[in-house]
Amino acid sequence: MTERAASTLMRAARLHVVAGTLGRLLMVLAVLCIPPALAAWGTASHELAIRLTVTAAALILVGWPVSRLRPVRTDSDIQWNEALAVTGLAFVIAALVMVWPMAAAGLDRVDALLEATSGITTTGLTVMRGLDEADPAVLFLRAWMQWYGGLGIAVLTVALIMRHHASARRLLETTGEQLTDAGARAHARRVFAVYFALTLIAIGAVWMSGLAPFDALLYALPAVATGGFAPSDQSLAGLSGPTVTVILLVCVAAAVSLPLYSRLPHRGLGALKDEPELIALFAAILVTALLLAVIAWSSSGVPWPQALAQGFVHGASAQTDTGFSAVSVSELPAASQVVLMTSMSVGGCTGSTAGGIKLIRLLIIVRLVQLALRRTAIAERAVLQAQISGSRIEAPMVTATLQLLALWGMVLLVSWLAFLMLGQPPLDSLFEVVSATANAGLSSGLTSTELHPALKLVLCADMLFGRVEVLALLVVLYPPTWFTRRRNP
Repeated sequence: MTERAASTLMRAARLHVVAGTLGRLLMVLAVLCIPPALAAWGTASHELAIRLTVTAAALILVGWPVSRLRPVRTDSDIQWNEALAVTGLAFVIAALVMVWPMAAAGLDRVDALLEATSGITTTGLTVMRGLDEADPAVLFLRAWMQWYGGLGIAVLTVALIMRHHASARRLLETTGEQLTDAGARAHARRVFAVYFALTLIAIGAVWMSGLAPFDALLYALPAVATGGFAPSDQSLAGLSGPTVTVILLVCVAAAVSLPLYSRLPHRGLGALKDEPELIALFAAILVTALLLAVIAWSSSGVPWPQALAQGFVHGASAQTDTGFSAVSVSELPAASQVVLMTSMSVGGCTGSTAGGIKLIRLLIIVRLVQLALRRTAIAERAVLQAQISGSRIEAPMVTATLQLLALWGMVLLVSWLAFLMLGQPPLDSLFEVVSATANAGLSSGLTSTELHPALKLVLCADMLFGRVEVLALLVVLYPPTWFTRRRNP
């Protein structure tokens, strides 16, 4: 198809459809402001409480009339560019509306934006210091943002508001959800139920490991979201061994595909054998941990038991894109930082709260390489098919994988160049950019209040690009999305 012919088939996003769906999202965000507002009122954090209450009221006042712009008859007829635009704009708006409340912690607007974006995207990069003495309500707000950001605003909206229509299905598909014939709303509710149950288990387990109830809550919420916001500047360093172990187990559990848990009661443990990503996740954590341990033992002289313990902490944290740490990344050898960057970039399973490009895409690349090698040793006319666990790798899957890798590479290169142009250290800059784009949160130490404001905005963009896998935000920025010929009513 020629470019001219393709342009005649393009259809611009309908503003009333996008705005109407976003109106529903705004009302969900208003409801999500209530728990931290109540916590702020209960701890006498009056400024934060007032800001959250006003924000919730404003979201309802704007969201309710805007949601009525979309007629019910269009619910079953949403275009792909409209769904992508809604997903991209949802995370941008969710971060922006929390800037004013976050500023109550004494942050300027850019720092508050970075903190809010890091929370909503479950990244974990932070400019805040002195967390051990920080306002408890602010700490809860940070953890709470990561919790609902981990589940996904689209999933929450479909589960709580949107009806069982094709538009709900398409909205979920933009987040990478693999839907069944049960319907989008039923799928979203199952995922929400699994996430909620996992959260309760995590809070109870961390509490039983020895932490006070409120501290257990502040660690459990980010762990379930694989977010990494800790209520302490030391992250996991000041915690006991059993507590660290429990938190890391929660992170690993959250990096597993959430829909898989809902299938276990019906199919039993047999459902696990058909999940190549699950095996790949454990293998990746093990390999990363061992590499980190060997590097620490050989290059830094760290005793082997300590090196192995730190290796598993950082290996699990990086592979699940959580961002908790036992020691500062800036203290690690350069080789360890490269290993962590690789692990963060790959991430966890599809349908989990982990970031990165996802393990399934790594498996697709590995299978394609294996296929290319096999073709060199067989007859030219032989037909080979790349498969994962008996399932064919279809051409659209390969295209989507290569597309994401290319977009990821572009984002990383441009962002890294911005850091280098402003005089930042090359390796530390690359680590920070990779961590932001992978929504991991491990930091080389560059993210702070002293970082240039332009670079803070670069990190915000990276976090958003990573959370929506680049394409959704590019659709928002792509002029034909809004200015091409629109479909007739």
